[in-house]
Amino acid sequence: MIMNLPALCKHFSPLLRLAASPPALARLSAARDYSDRRGGRISETSVFIQTGHRITELPVVVKKVNDVWELYRRMGIDTTVKQPEDQHLVALPRELNEGEKVIISGFNQCYNSSSIFRLLEKIPINEVTPPVAAQAYKKIVQLENNFEARNPDKAGLGGDDQPRSFFRSAFISRLLLIICSGKNPTAILGGLTAVMRDNNSDDQDMYKDKLLEELLVCVTDGLFPLQDICKAIQILSIFYPDNKRCREVADKLWFGIIDHSKDMTTKDIVAVFTTLPHLTKSRNMILNVLEEKSMDCWQQFKTQDVVEILRVLQQLKYDRISQGFMRMLSGWLAVNIHTVTEQDMLAIMYSFLQLEYMDTALVAALEKIIKLKGCKIMEFDLITTICSYCLAMRIRSPTILEGVGQYFIEHHQSLTIPQVTIMTGIFGELDFQPANGFKFWELAETMLDVKFNQFPPLDIINLLVSFLYLEKFPINFTRKLFNPFFLDRLHSQPNNLVSMSRQQLKLFDTTMKLESRGYEGPFLPKETNYRNISIDSRVMSTASKLMDPMADVVGDITRLGKSVVLSSLPLHPLYVVDLMVYPTHAASLLKFGFNTNNSSNVAVLVLMPEHYDQSGEHLVGSQAMRIRQLTIMGFKVMCVNMQMANKLMMHPKKLREYLQKLYTDACKAKK
Repeated sequence: MIMNLPALCKHFSPLLRLAASPPALARLSAARDYSDRRGGRISETSVFIQTGHRITELPVVVKKVNDVWELYRRMGIDTTVKQPEDQHLVALPRELNEGEKVIISGFNQCYNSSSIFRLLEKIPINEVTPPVAAQAYKKIVQLENNFEARNPDKAGLGGDDQPRSFFRSAFISRLLLIICSGKNPTAILGGLTAVMRDNNSDDQDMYKDKLLEELLVCVTDGLFPLQDICKAIQILSIFYPDNKRCREVADKLWFGIIDHSKDMTTKDIVAVFTTLPHLTKSRNMILNVLEEKSMDCWQQFKTQDVVEILRVLQQLKYDRISQGFMRMLSGWLAVNIHTVTEQDMLAIMYSFLQLEYMDTALVAALEKIIKLKGCKIMEFDLITTICSYCLAMRIRSPTILEGVGQYFIEHHQSLTIPQVTIMTGIFGELDFQPANGFKFWELAETMLDVKFNQFPPLDIINLLVSFLYLEKFPINFTRKLFNPFFLDRLHSQPNNLVSMSRQQLKLFDTTMKLESRGYEGPFLPKETNYRNISIDSRVMSTASKLMDPMADVVGDITRLGKSVVLSSLPLHPLYVVDLMVYPTHAASLLKFGFNTNNSSNVAVLVLMPEHYDQSGEHLVGSQAMRIRQLTIMGFKVMCVNMQMANKLMMHPKKLREYLQKLYTDACKAKK
């Protein structure tokens, strides 16, 4: 008989009605038995579900119906005959009774698996309830594993009750039968935990299949609360040696989560969040449900809830989290900032750093922390993480940076090397002069001088270069840097770090020569070997597109050069001019750079969003120094905002006007 699926499913659960609705259901694949054993109680199929523009194929577990009475019950049709299996659908009490507690306490006093088997023989079978059976199985596995860990040479040796014996297999099979027949979520979860650690059973795979089948049946019947479904997913995530298989099995429980989604509490939301890293196909759909539920009850979240949610989100590297949900989390932090401890704030900020998320509410919350607590903050890593966050997101907040500077002055003696590195380096990177600068730089120089050898070579070089961004010339460290002992340390690093260190050391040497009058260098030889440097492809692409508009501005395309390397300077991205405007075509054949007359040349720099702070108003330290040094060498500098130029590409006239104004201003600029 052929039945209309949507009409039939109106009698089923809300989840099945959703899955069978025309917008959600695209195709139902052929069912296949989940279990290889004959007479299995469940089958498996798949369903296509559409959420927005995304269509996902999800596995669906279908419980087999062996007679018409079961089908009638599922459809909600009244029958006069009460089926015996209906009694299993009544939820069992979750707490242990006194008898069960006494028996389980007896298991805890056993010192090996043999004593547990002897104890079970003395207990009436009706007193071995599912929780008791699960605890007995867990204790047997625990004692056997402990014995084998202490005595690897004696593993599997002994009497009939030892691992892989018929006697043991009979006992374990009986315990599993009791666990599965009870429909008790706690017992089933206990059995799953035990069986995946039971390496002494030849029938371990069969035991796993049996318990897994019972789990799916109980979830299908609605016997598992949401918290227990989440625990089951956590267990299944390490149930098999193959991670792919674990995730495939865990994905089959998605329908249980959706069935309970209407009545989710904040505790449930957090529990479901912890399952997301263990899901694949169903992850996006469940994440959408969680985001919607979280937005409705965000004010009820506790600090630990938010910390746990952010911890999970860090693991979902390839999943796109909605901006609305992230704004909700930052809004929660702004509202509850006064109740968050320093340790929790550290965890929250580290998570936002890893997620690379920033908004105005989050910045305001950080500014509020610095204003209210400031130097009273005892968690040094919190200040360090705030600095790392501001540096990564290019947040040039005077309130935060002034607070960091004062914090360093107050606590510099208690800081570790990594903490000193980030707290002193952030000012140069963001081109911000610290408040009480004289005291700050004096202490920073003292710290570096005393602990110079404790800094990794690359870190100390980058730190000193960041000082140069602010025109702070650490001339006293010249002899320490260009010292055979330090250079040996530099070349003992991994190859990739050696290359970066040498490049930054050449930048330090060149900058000191260009800008510091008392510098005795350069100490490094000129490069004679051919070497590649990486230039951002976006910059090169924009520079190519600007060739024709700039030709219209200057009147002759032969006066333009692209990606011009300055002469007598190290091969460094800061010393590559994106577009050079020469005074004549003949001049374009000459080399310009250090110790040449550059006054007739205009250096056009294409500045990416990363070259500015988050507001787009201030250049970061490296680009500010780049412009300063080009000016020192006599070049006229023209800065083109890459985003603005790309927006105007569709309007050639406005683009030419924009470039003409920049070119005119650059030519008129006083040196």
